[in-house]
Amino acid sequence: MPDDVQRAPRRDAIRNRERLLIAARQVFAERGADVALEEVARLAEVSRTTLYRHFTTREQLAAAVFEENVALIEHRAVELRDADDGIVTLFGFVLDQQRANRGFERLLSPADLTWLTELSARTIAAFEPLLARGRAAGTVRPMVVVDDVMLAFPMAAGAMADSDLAGRPEAADRVRAMLFRALFTDAAG
Repeated sequence: MPDDVQRAPRRDAIRNRERLLIAARQVFAERGADVALEEVARLAEVSRTTLYRHFTTREQLAAAVFEENVALIEHRAVELRDADDGIVTLFGFVLDQQRANRGFERLLSPADLTWLTELSARTIAAFEPLLARGRAAGTVRPMVVVDDVMLAFPMAAGAMADSDLAGRPEAADRVRAMLFRALFTDAAG
């Protein structure tokens, strides 16, 4: 076989990668981003060698989870495209992702701004049609633009990273409620 022909990944390699991503999402959500990567391998029921074959660093694993999150946002946006309150549902979905992935952002290096910019653009593109529909239906406040929606996510992350609020579910619920009130009308409630 010529050297320039790339082989498709084996099915077991694809399955193992998916299991690692699922396990990483769960372990990082339960124990934070500093958990030993061996715990991810153990939960995924793969060897440490398999883990490191797919993700040589913690940062690579976090980046893969973030990329998968964006794909889930895009998929969910398509499912919600015909709902007048689809943006409200998608906004809540992303806040839930953010809560589950707390601490990941510090693992991601801004060194590859192209990659981060691409993920941001894909997220904005997922929200824009839902924002337009929500505004037309009256579920989104008239002055809200997509940048406001995107700004709400780091605001929520920052509030929850505050040492006085971290780990307090009622505080997370209050932050969430405040953001919903700022962006959406009572009809969206």
